[in-house]
Amino acid sequence: MKTNLNYLFIDQIINFSHLVTSDQQTKAQFLETIKRNYCLSNAKTKLFYIACEKSIFETIKLSDNKESILFNS
Repeated sequence: MKTNLNYLFIDQIINFSHLVTSDQQTKAQFLETIKRNYCLSNAKTKLFYIACEKSIFETIKLSDNKESILFNS
């Protein structure tokens, strides 16, 4: 499983980290979570959404201790 995160995604994930849960989400599910919770007409949200699309990962979730975000785990 390859992971390659877009720089803007890395920079902005802190602002959207509350959308990451302990339950593993696929990239498609995470993108849907963003769309459900934010308006994509907002420039900052749209840029984050695009950066997420451009990032290469299959899954995303919080670590068990909730201190870090795990990709493809």
